[in-house]
Amino acid sequence: MERIAELEGKVQELLTLLDASKQLNANLAIEEVFQNILLQMVEVVGAEAGTLWVTDDDEKEEIKAVAAFGPSSSTILNIKLKKDEGIVGKVITEGQAQLIENAAADPNWTNRVDHSSGFVTKSMITVPLIVKDTVLGALQLLNKKHTAFFTEQDMRLAEALANQSALALQNSQMYDALYKMFVSMIKTLAKVLDARDPYTAGHSERVAKYSVWIGERLGLGLTMREELYKAALLHDIGKIGITDEVLRKPERLTFDEYELIKQHTVIGADILSNMEPKSSMVYAIETARSHHERLDGSGYPDALKEGDIPLFARIVGVADTFDAMTTTRSYSIGLSYRESAAELLRCRGTLFDAEIVDAFISILEECNYDFDDCDIEHEDEYKL
Repeated sequence: MERIAELEGKVQELLTLLDASKQLNANLAIEEVFQNILLQMVEVVGAEAGTLWVTDDDEKEEIKAVAAFGPSSSTILNIKLKKDEGIVGKVITEGQAQLIENAAADPNWTNRVDHSSGFVTKSMITVPLIVKDTVLGALQLLNKKHTAFFTEQDMRLAEALANQSALALQNSQMYDALYKMFVSMIKTLAKVLDARDPYTAGHSERVAKYSVWIGERLGLGLTMREELYKAALLHDIGKIGITDEVLRKPERLTFDEYELIKQHTVIGADILSNMEPKSSMVYAIETARSHHERLDGSGYPDALKEGDIPLFARIVGVADTFDAMTTTRSYSIGLSYRESAAELLRCRGTLFDAEIVDAFISILEECNYDFDDCDIEHEDEYKL
């Protein structure tokens, strides 16, 4: 329990930092920040194409293309270069802008990117993105529109814009790092909770994964899928308040014990309600409280019906039930994936939202109930 309390404290600290960072950034999705910075530069300077390069967080001696604009942009994304490779490597290493009239004739030119993309670079401006003497990356603007070369005025304009863009980039990178730390702490907290019951190890992660699969199929945007993932990871946090004797009981629960364990929904909502800012935990609070509600009003703790049950709680309710049915316990053998799917279909429209059940079943059928294939196809949706 001491470990859980420590993790809760760290989650609260990160949540506070995230909220503060969010107030300072108008555009938080880092991929959007990359693309917006690049598009602004390309448009203002009048370039045919452009690429934004940043230092790789995982491989410090490499740089990678994180945004691209132009005829071959899709093939350029995620290309990696050595930190000192090419003109962009020189600019990042030395922190000095470069205006090149004939790229192919420059001694630092490497044609690997052109060769990969099929684009033909003629002239370019490459400017570093610097904040407090730290080079975060560089912007390359390629082939001046309507004239043969970029001018010194173009480069001065690019440098001025780069100074502003570097700060926005740094803010977004800091927010992105904080968010990853926050999700990591939530995952750790969920794993510690699941580990209290040997039969539910990995339960919260699986429920979160299935929930985001469903959310994507229902058309939820990235921000809402991130909220759904967070809420699903924390849906059983109220089990902190349930004793090990009840939670880990190998036999079937008595009526009184079952009534006690049902309280984890109320306890979970109460725990999450004490996290600040509350606005960042609204969906998680709703989901923790209502993921055992059912359309016909037979659920708990509030006997909500149909549309009164929050959307995320309806989604997590389906994912949670599916994982519970497929879990083997000391007193029962788990159902197969197909058997569990059939049970969801049987209760479709009575206990569970029909659209949500249909969305989940369609995903399972598309990967032929092979969860390895489902993981590969949908991994970007739940590793948010």
